[in-house]
Amino acid sequence: MGFGGSVLAMIQSLRANARPKHKAYQDWTKTENRRYSNNPQVFFKKVSAEKLAEIKAQNKLETEREQRRSYRAVILSVVVILPVVTLILFEFFFNPDRINGSPKKAEVVEATLSAEQIDYLLNSGYSWLNKDHYKNARFQFERVLEVRPQNKMAVYGMAASYVYECKKLGKNCQEAQKRLSEYIKKYGEDSSTDHLKLMLP
Repeated sequence: MGFGGSVLAMIQSLRANARPKHKAYQDWTKTENRRYSNNPQVFFKKVSAEKLAEIKAQNKLETEREQRRSYRAVILSVVVILPVVTLILFEFFFNPDRINGSPKKAEVVEATLSAEQIDYLLNSGYSWLNKDHYKNARFQFERVLEVRPQNKMAVYGMAASYVYECKKLGKNCQEAQKRLSEYIKKYGEDSSTDHLKLMLP
């Protein structure tokens, strides 16, 4: 490079240094100067003593209203939600139907008993009755009566179980008289009822 070339390069460098700073750089510098100023100015709104007392009273009222809302929510939860939760827990954990099985389901099963099954229950009941196991006999007769409330043999077996129990053990004599009277009223008297009547005191 000759002498003229080096002079030309020096002139271009001087011109570049003489250009004004970029606008973005100038804006950033002004912002930084404002941010780190040593004399920040804070403005306060002046309020009279009466206005200040009014604002304090209003804030106090709002606080008391919030407290009353909280108290109402607590009372509502205790009065309404707590019994509901208790009922749900009782139904889920302590309901006898859940512990012993659903009686409705058992009734549906028993309602489908066939004639042969009913005959079996009746024969079993009278067999227990002949062995003086009165509770077992009544259990079998009750199963029949749940399905066939008008079954004559089951009604008679129930009455006979109480009459025999009254005569041999001296228990449930009033129930025996009641059951026998109901049977006679529904089906009339015959030799079998006369035999039971003689057994009662």
